[in-house]
Amino acid sequence: MTLDVDPEVCRLGYGDLQALEILASALALRDRPLQTQKGVRIGLVVADSDVLVYSPTPQLIEAGSNSEEKPNAIRISSVSPQGLAFACGASETSVLGLVQEVGLNTASENAIEKAKADLKENPPRLFNLVRLERVFNYKLEFVEFSLEGFRLSTRTVPLPAELLGLVEEDLQERLRNTFRVFEAGTPFEFEIADPADSGRKFKVTEKWLGAEAKKIRDEFFIPLGSSSYGNLILKRSKADFQKRVDRLKSFVDTYAAKVRETITSKIQITRGKLIDTLYPRVKAAPPPAWLARTVYGTMNDGEILRRLSEEVDHAFEKVKDSFAPVVTCIFKGVQYETITKDEHFRKKIEEYFKDDAAQLLFEYDASRAEDPAGK
Repeated sequence: MTLDVDPEVCRLGYGDLQALEILASALALRDRPLQTQKGVRIGLVVADSDVLVYSPTPQLIEAGSNSEEKPNAIRISSVSPQGLAFACGASETSVLGLVQEVGLNTASENAIEKAKADLKENPPRLFNLVRLERVFNYKLEFVEFSLEGFRLSTRTVPLPAELLGLVEEDLQERLRNTFRVFEAGTPFEFEIADPADSGRKFKVTEKWLGAEAKKIRDEFFIPLGSSSYGNLILKRSKADFQKRVDRLKSFVDTYAAKVRETITSKIQITRGKLIDTLYPRVKAAPPPAWLARTVYGTMNDGEILRRLSEEVDHAFEKVKDSFAPVVTCIFKGVQYETITKDEHFRKKIEEYFKDDAAQLLFEYDASRAEDPAGK
């Protein structure tokens, strides 16, 4: 059997990797090599005395036809099938005066694995696109990647200005006082096993998580010098990038679960300290708004403590619920107009890849694809 095992064959839709592997395995069981001929785009089947010649349909350009009104093959019965089979490399029995003409090279296992790896890095596009006029395959891809909602060291809550002794309404409106709930630095630290290697453990803090996200950006993202484009990566690095992102997600999920187990007790400790600090000042001069709601215009110590606790609890009530760290990873294709018409984009890509920049884009004009809806 003779095939073209170039990965571009699969990208154009002349074949697929699964079929190639099945054929290679079947031939190997019979101790027969899979022969290769670069550029061959002719289908030939020899069965007993019949010969069938057909032209494979590239799925990237048009859908295949099952209609008898659109034949794509011819059947030949009046020639020597043995001679034709030998010339095409399909027969081991030689015919006097004939030589094998195609399939003179053998497709090694290494060549098939190389094609498999190439297709994994730069996979074929879906073939059922509607009315595609410009066919292109770009080796770069945009990705939306972020780690958000994980920092607690900067989490603050608003405190009423009246708790600080400011009674003048003008000053209260001008003051926006906030209180940092947790201590600076690393309020939470846990030892967490590496999901990629359970034998390794890390002391995970929010600072550590931020550093891991930065390592991923620095290792995989291509600098464009403009935040308007987003993050750009090589398609061949996509699988490794996804593994690193999944690893980070696992760390974040475990860290978040451990934080939720201890955050309530930490908040209660901070709450107690804050009430103890504010109570003497509030007791000495209760806020006028509090006194206005009493019958006699006075408050005892218990009433002041209760009201102060309510105000602090109200300020702290959403801290725990609002802690929801999330890792976002969404892949987006690069628009053809960006590749060909955006001068800044092209300049940055050429500066980064230099002479290899021209190899990033594969394109050509193609017939419009068949509309799956029949329109």
